[in-house]
Amino acid sequence: MADTLDGILRILPKFTRALRFRGERMRAAAQSGYLNAMAAATYLVHKGLPFRTAHAVIGHAVRFAIEKGVELNGLSLDELHQFGKEFDEDFYAAVSLEATLDCHDVVGGTARARVQQALNTTTERIAALAKPRAGEAVHAGA
Repeated sequence: MADTLDGILRILPKFTRALRFRGERMRAAAQSGYLNAMAAATYLVHKGLPFRTAHAVIGHAVRFAIEKGVELNGLSLDELHQFGKEFDEDFYAAVSLEATLDCHDVVGGTARARVQQALNTTTERIAALAKPRAGEAVHAGA
């Protein structure tokens, strides 16, 4: 087990340095496929609907959007009104990528502040692991 872990720890830095991300493609993918449906339901909850009702309303809106070939934010306000009077112009901001991420502001959630907090904590933990402990000999190959 220790050999496997040592092997993984040896190749992980090279692997992560070699990673290349296509940011624009990732952003486009994150804004498609109705990934913002939970944010849309949360929007309706903030407008006063019980979650169960909001979930059903958004389910109907998603089905309609699929049939029309658009995302939720591609529906007009008139189209959204057929599912509920609670929809207003602020709906479009509520289902943006940023708002979708930030509406899950819980420990381990996708809110940008939570992700930044997790990155900071991880960076601190890695830095602490990299420091030799008091009284610990430092090997030249370590």
